[in-house]
Amino acid sequence: MSLPKLAARVILGYVGLVEGTAALIRFRERSTAFQMAAERATALGRRLVVVGDPDAGMHTRLMRAYGCGDVCIDMNGCPGCPITIVADITKGPIADIADDSAVVFVSCVLEYVTDLNAALREIARLAGSPDNVFVVTVQPWTLTARLYPGARWRGTVGNASGAQAVDMKPVGLEEKLAVTGALGLALAAAFWPRRR
Repeated sequence: MSLPKLAARVILGYVGLVEGTAALIRFRERSTAFQMAAERATALGRRLVVVGDPDAGMHTRLMRAYGCGDVCIDMNGCPGCPITIVADITKGPIADIADDSAVVFVSCVLEYVTDLNAALREIARLAGSPDNVFVVTVQPWTLTARLYPGARWRGTVGNASGAQAVDMKPVGLEEKLAVTGALGLALAAAFWPRRR
């Protein structure tokens, strides 16, 4: 095996390991945040609103990282959940949920919305306070954040003054093409048949 082919395979193996590890971390973050949101909803006597179908993602179809809550909101519905509101959170207000009445759990949904500010306003309206919002995002440094179909944003959720702060940046076409091209070159270098 040639040195470039070996190097390409090592790089691809490393990328696969990093992406797999990131998926496991994301699973843990989703489970932990959902549990915290459920506990807060119970303590406050509020409904737990889940934004995003718990069974819609590639990994979550294999094993759920979080539940349906009391109400699940998704553009395509949440077929596995008992109470579902089919809605786009960027087109709020969602009529069935009053202002400042819920604890809101959002799992890897903000990456796909067309209008990030509108989505954040609707989440804030439902929750009433940043303390009632629990958000998980795809790690912005992963290939998943750049290449997952339909992804428009990538970013992080951090703690600012004890409350969550969302920092998202657009994923441009140039970025998607560059990452796809680099991945394609690595795959070609790793698996291109050698000449005889």
